[in-house]
Amino acid sequence: MSAETFGPYRIEDLLGRGGMGEVHRAYDTAHDRVVALKRLSEPFVGDEAYRARFRRESQIVARLREPHVIPIHAFGEIDGRLYLDMRLVEGADLKDLLAAGPMPPVRALALLAQVAGALDAAHADGLVHRDVKPSNILVTPADFVYLVDFGIARGAGPDATAITQSGAVIGTLDYMAPERFGDAPVDGRADVYALACVLFECLTGRRPFPAAEPLAQVRAHLQDPPPRASALANLPPALDDVLLRGMAKDPAHRFATAGQLIAAARQALAAPGWAAPPTPPAGPPLGTPPAGTTQAAWSAHPSPPAAASVHTGRPHRAVWITAVAAVLVVAAVVTVALLNRGGGGQASAGTTTTQAGTTQPTTTEPTTSSSEPTSATPTAADPETALLAAIPTAYRGNASCRTGAEYRQEGALATVMCTESNTWNPRWGPPAEAYFHSFADRAAQDAFFQQLVTTFQLRRDDGHGGCDPLSRSNIYGLYYRDTSGPLDGEFLTCFTTQGAGQLWWVDTRTLIIGNLSSPDAVTPERLEHLYYWWNEQILGTMS
Repeated sequence: MSAETFGPYRIEDLLGRGGMGEVHRAYDTAHDRVVALKRLSEPFVGDEAYRARFRRESQIVARLREPHVIPIHAFGEIDGRLYLDMRLVEGADLKDLLAAGPMPPVRALALLAQVAGALDAAHADGLVHRDVKPSNILVTPADFVYLVDFGIARGAGPDATAITQSGAVIGTLDYMAPERFGDAPVDGRADVYALACVLFECLTGRRPFPAAEPLAQVRAHLQDPPPRASALANLPPALDDVLLRGMAKDPAHRFATAGQLIAAARQALAAPGWAAPPTPPAGPPLGTPPAGTTQAAWSAHPSPPAAASVHTGRPHRAVWITAVAAVLVVAAVVTVALLNRGGGGQASAGTTTTQAGTTQPTTTEPTTSSSEPTSATPTAADPETALLAAIPTAYRGNASCRTGAEYRQEGALATVMCTESNTWNPRWGPPAEAYFHSFADRAAQDAFFQQLVTTFQLRRDDGHGGCDPLSRSNIYGLYYRDTSGPLDGEFLTCFTTQGAGQLWWVDTRTLIIGNLSSPDAVTPERLEHLYYWWNEQILGTMS
């Protein structure tokens, strides 16, 4: 039977279906890529309320360039049917991960800190997500997190109440803030409440208000304090106070931001007199490459830094996930998350290409300054050995990495060049080459990068993360490494030159500048793929 076509898309597997939409794995013939294609279900094609919600989700996500918000490639209408063309994400949602029970507190906070970053970015843009829940939190095999489903997001303020004109509550009762049930103004603190509910579930394995009847759930959110998490799991009592404040009935008594909630929880875990339970032994590798892979030196994912996450010993299930908007119901709310499955991969080219930054940096005055500590600076007696120990975990310890004067550029202490990665992703192949340059201090690091900016005539654009090849070219800008926001002088850029796509970034904490080079990434779409790989495999493991 011939495959269905939808405009330029060839419809493949059905990945999930909800009350108002369906998601398919689809091949975009115009851009030569596989995507998650979400379409408004046929019964709602003529329903203006659903159409408006669909369009709002598209517009919201398109304007958010935070690393932990899943990107939308395109949105619009074909033959009268609205659609979203979304990136296909490898991983499992947090709801699936919690099916095995509570997770170690350190890992839970590492995951939810990334959600907090996405929420705080949305709140800074005047948006409230309004449906923060485990099934809307996607976790990749590298523990990189995406917050999805902005279908019911709205602006903060008096006009952003929880009741629609039809009198129906939109959202998911298990995580809904008390003010959502009335006509009080709703702002970002409603998302803080929901995130506190999710944190409670991650730590204890149960929701804070698990009543089966919808009216009992509503009453619990409005009146009942959450149970003490320390009575349900091996947790410090100080964490009870954090969760109690995060789920305060009055928004004024909650943490002002999601980042503050996570920071307070981390501080509670460090309280004296309490020790975290032993970490379970590491499980099997997070997957193996398919037969016939060209990556001869492939190895399992390395253990993430201690500050990032603690694996539970259960391997991540390889599934493809995207999300659909919540379903509108009266009194009780039923929301449906679409769980996507898929597979396949693309082999990465192994061709060696010339590195972009072969120009010689000058002594240009640095444009930024920072008080960041440089204790991780690779300035040991042997700079090359120190640099090998400091490169990202995606490459650290790989036999293909080598040093030498032939790689080092003027102004750098040492340079490491790698041709193989420790990680493997069936969708976004690794670059052909990776270079890492170390520097004696921030001034030398800044001068090197500013020379790159001058040589390639890059213009600064902090509003789009420094790499946005599908809509603009030759830009650089600050990127977010965590919930605290960008660090002074930490820039990202991507462009094509000499027959290869290039991605460069500045890591001020280690005084390293990295460069990924791929001859496959000479089109905007392929350069975007290189950015995706960096986002998951490099940024996702940076401390």
